[in-house]
Amino acid sequence: MKFAINPTEPTTRNEGSRMGLILVLDDELDACRLMQRVLTLRGHEVHAFTDHEEAARWVEAHEPDLALVDIKLKGTDGIDFLRRLRLARSGTKVIMITGYPSRETADEAQTMGVEDYLVKPLEIDELEDRVKRALENFR
Repeated sequence: MKFAINPTEPTTRNEGSRMGLILVLDDELDACRLMQRVLTLRGHEVHAFTDHEEAARWVEAHEPDLALVDIKLKGTDGIDFLRRLRLARSGTKVIMITGYPSRETADEAQTMGVEDYLVKPLEIDELEDRVKRALENFR
């Protein structure tokens, strides 16, 4: 099942604030819902997707401040999506997420300039902290 959902109540982004426009891409629906719920409650505008093509189309029309991208995706992987994202929106900060950490993927993600690398299962406090740090210097 594909998933693309926006918060029920849109949030406002104020220039100079830490709130950001965030893309979440994970093929696990529960992971998308969790990250979206947690980050929306923190005042971010979050757009979550389980399908990488839908996420890529959304990126064509929007410029997210931050993308949370799972490395393992159906039909592609997060590194390929990261390459596409870098071509379309080179200024977007990225946090890669994986349930299967490896030195190879961590090194490749680092080479492509990701902000951070999180390992599942995600702890809510850790997610909030890493997102906050990634957005502290945005724009």
